[in-house]
Amino acid sequence: MSENTKKVSIIDKIEEWCQPMATFFGTEPHFLAIRDGVVSSLPFTFIGGFAFLIYKCPWSDTASTGIGFFDAFMDAWWYLSTNFPQFTYPPYAATIGVLSLWICFVVAYSLAQHYKKNAINFAVCSASIFLLICSPVMVGGDITYSNLGSVNIFLAILVALGAVEIMRLSVEKGWTIHMPPSVPQVIENTFSTIFPFLYALIAFYALSVICQVAFGMLIPEIWSYIFTLISFGVNNSVAVTVLTAFENLLFGGFGIHPTTVVGPLLDPLQLVTLAENAEAVAAGVALSDLPNVYTQSFWAYYSCIGGAGSTLALAIMCVRSKSKQLSSVGKVSIIPSLFNINEPVIFGLPIFLNPTLVIPFMLAPTVNIILGWAATSMNLVNKSYIFLTSTTPAPIGAFVATMDWRAAVLVIVMFALDWVIFWPFFKRYEATCLQQEQGE
Repeated sequence: MSENTKKVSIIDKIEEWCQPMATFFGTEPHFLAIRDGVVSSLPFTFIGGFAFLIYKCPWSDTASTGIGFFDAFMDAWWYLSTNFPQFTYPPYAATIGVLSLWICFVVAYSLAQHYKKNAINFAVCSASIFLLICSPVMVGGDITYSNLGSVNIFLAILVALGAVEIMRLSVEKGWTIHMPPSVPQVIENTFSTIFPFLYALIAFYALSVICQVAFGMLIPEIWSYIFTLISFGVNNSVAVTVLTAFENLLFGGFGIHPTTVVGPLLDPLQLVTLAENAEAVAAGVALSDLPNVYTQSFWAYYSCIGGAGSTLALAIMCVRSKSKQLSSVGKVSIIPSLFNINEPVIFGLPIFLNPTLVIPFMLAPTVNIILGWAATSMNLVNKSYIFLTSTTPAPIGAFVATMDWRAAVLVIVMFALDWVIFWPFFKRYEATCLQQEQGE
């Protein structure tokens, strides 16, 4: 009895410590806007990934498997991507190639909507300001297209947040045009945005001019240097492992979704690094020389086998369990788990507020990240540069993301290790459930 009381008190203390932070991140409008912006990019990364495959065929004119129809198909694919890049590249460029612009728009829209302002107008104005400072029109009329890509995702987020705040303040202070009540609302919204937009544009453009005069660089060029420092601090195996373990503690232990706390830091980084790898492949860089190990694909297919906490092994254990409760949860959750959806496992067992299962829920992804990072760094598997969706079964997703069959084998090895990690904790919890069922 005293041991149970002690466990409850420890859990209560941890929950008491985490809850204010979770509440803050889960309700703070700026973090929610960042989350919405990153989540909204999924269609672009998904379609862009397929478009990139068409543009950059993982084949050569000298390759052969001896399988007639397959070799013919791959040869035709290679011919298309090699001889008609003017047709195969634009779909990629129009998705991942302008990712920052779309994220800027959605972040601004989400934040303005929270403030109950004219979200569409605020979002359009913010995107216009981002274009101004990132891709100034040159004398010849050309726009610096590359600045709209992945490298400026963080900058796009900052511009969106800053522009919306300036425009919101202007509206609330009354520094805008007021129309008579008889004027239609759509016209009122348009005119009321003119001066707030002007104030925000002047502020950001003045900053851009100062940067050019003082440092001889545009804001994106300065930001690129700052982002390098940020990446150095976060984009490494130690930081990623610790942050992932922490977000799994919050999710598995207290039901706090990863996107609300650690997500605003890691999610944009994953997008940037994945797009950087894709752009490097498009530029002809060898897969072994790609710049980033940790990408959106690395996270989705290595650290989330079956969902957050790598719970696919646990779901299969539940299906085979002698406990009626665990077996029922397993039968319900096994199909979603194959597609990396594991809320039925987390809240059905539950892992939520369950110290016995929270430990392997944190440990399995940690081991997967360390193993995946080591294998990738040693070129035992290719670095990832394509993203399907986080619901793609991990072996398939890992193979497509790297165009390397060894990545699928690595996922299977990780699954086996996850099984070993979860097994003793699962058997202990199963024994508890069986005792309760026999007592009933």
